[in-house]
Amino acid sequence: MTVHWVSLPSGILECVGTVIWSEDSRRAVLIDPTDEPETFLEFLADKQLVLSHLLLTHAHFDHAMGAAEVAAVTGCTPRLHPGDWPLFEHIPQMARRFGLELEPQEVPLVELSDGEILEVEPGFRLQVSHCPGHTPGHVTFYVAELDLAVVGDTLFMGSVGRTDLPGGDSATLVRAIKEKLYVLPDGTRVIPGHGPATTIGREKRENPFVRA
Repeated sequence: MTVHWVSLPSGILECVGTVIWSEDSRRAVLIDPTDEPETFLEFLADKQLVLSHLLLTHAHFDHAMGAAEVAAVTGCTPRLHPGDWPLFEHIPQMARRFGLELEPQEVPLVELSDGEILEVEPGFRLQVSHCPGHTPGHVTFYVAELDLAVVGDTLFMGSVGRTDLPGGDSATLVRAIKEKLYVLPDGTRVIPGHGPATTIGREKRENPFVRA
């Protein structure tokens, strides 16, 4: 079985959403539909993909605002760690900090839990890791078959997620990076929620905020 992936910047803050799919079955996973979900709905339609999992790393509006629209179009219910459910309910208030007027997300949520394995099909699995600090319910997704980690706003090339927003905590973030991300193989490609990709090995050696 061949599994592909693509990460696309989208939305007002150039948030990075990721689509992972099986070449054979055309079943796909979308992680973070951003606040401009048309980018990903068009991609799914163009590739003739069927969405089986709609996943959120966390509930900040630039990552999660598009969840309701994607759910309405695809019938796929978004999944989010319950630690971020209150943030999801208050997306409009968060968006006002950036001068945006948004409507509440009228969509049910399904829980994600730490250590959960999401099996799309045999040979295509994602492991969920709870990595709080940027937000209380932030998670990352690791796809061993691809040596790929989609980390949201936990870790960036040469930096880490901000912790000055509601629910953020710098000590918790550093601990999560060391205990949940830096234990992955050094060659693991890291897809952050903003900016360029990196690797676990590079960040362990060079990240000035969290050294291994």
